[in-house]
Amino acid sequence: MLLMDRQNLMAPGYSHVLSSSNDLEELDQLRRRVGAPRQAFHLGDGTRPHLDLKLEPRERALRDPAVVVLESTRELSRRWQQLQPPDSRPPRR
Repeated sequence: MLLMDRQNLMAPGYSHVLSSSNDLEELDQLRRRVGAPRQAFHLGDGTRPHLDLKLEPRERALRDPAVVVLESTRELSRRWQQLQPPDSRPPRR
């Protein structure tokens, strides 16, 4: 499942897209489908690969029926965490 914040409040005009299962192929298929450049794909430390989308690719992703759009980055992060297997979640403080 692909999850996207409507707009990243820390970077106006951008949205993040995460795969609920960290599926790199699922993310790359969306990247190609919406016409985003390869540079939009971020692996980071491998725990939360994502796409950073802006402009027309972002608008296309917001309309893509395979993408669940969440109102905030906080909501995106919360939903992604909920979908992770219990043994992969960091301990709560």
